[in-house]
Amino acid sequence: MLSHHELATLLRLRDTEPRQAELDPEVLALSRYELVEIRRLDKVATLKLTSRGRELLRRLRMDTVETLDQTDVQ
Repeated sequence: MLSHHELATLLRLRDTEPRQAELDPEVLALSRYELVEIRRLDKVATLKLTSRGRELLRRLRMDTVETLDQTDVQ
């Protein structure tokens, strides 16, 4: 299960191109779960969502939309 910090980091990466970032514990955890790809060139790390990370975000968004739709019906 993702922590709220890991989820926030994943959401922050959702709408960005591959970007340089620090390898903090949240990023390392997301990489371990295969949600984020870390590419290193010299001392610079670039982060990119994997297909698994994009799929998780897509499912979270679908669940949120369905929940909102059900709330409107009631």
